[in-house]
Amino acid sequence: MTSLRRWAGRRIRGFDLLEGRAKPEKGKNRAIAEWPTETGPADYVLFVGLMPVATVEAKRKNIDVSGSLKQAKRYSKGFDVAGEMTSPGNPWGEYQLPFTFSSNGRPYLKQLATKSGTWFCDVRRPTNHGHALDVWHTPSGLVALLKRDEAKADAGLKAEPFNYGFPLRPYQRAAIQAVESGIAQGQRTMLLAMATGNG
Repeated sequence: MTSLRRWAGRRIRGFDLLEGRAKPEKGKNRAIAEWPTETGPADYVLFVGLMPVATVEAKRKNIDVSGSLKQAKRYSKGFDVAGEMTSPGNPWGEYQLPFTFSSNGRPYLKQLATKSGTWFCDVRRPTNHGHALDVWHTPSGLVALLKRDEAKADAGLKAEPFNYGFPLRPYQRAAIQAVESGIAQGQRTMLLAMATGNG
């Protein structure tokens, strides 16, 4: 536990680190270690007040953190929102908590992408993929992310007319639609290349 506390204290911004017997408390942001779930104890569960929002899998520095998201997801599936806890929303498929993290405490390096940094996955949509973060989400950032309705945003984007005050060429319209489709499918990076003079 000492090594976990050492890296987590530097990395979980805005959360007080507490031992496994601690409880969530209204008005406090807590990362509680060794939280029991049906699938084994989660290294940490993040609470914003009485609301559990994420599971965290903590690894040693030489462990592949991108692959460790599977463990954090397993803890999300086995989490029980009980007692005085406030539910973060629906169960999302088999997940009880909306967010999962894995970290080995190392800063993120693109050259060692899967072996460094903090990895994150919003499990509310099956199209969301895990990805590396530069820094941990803050408690207020997680609450804002929880309030974001991506399905509604995707529907709004689809319904948005192509009224830009000038006519679009067919390939411009196709390029815009391809990017919008990629966003709706959870793609985080896309390359759009058009020759000079194409508008």
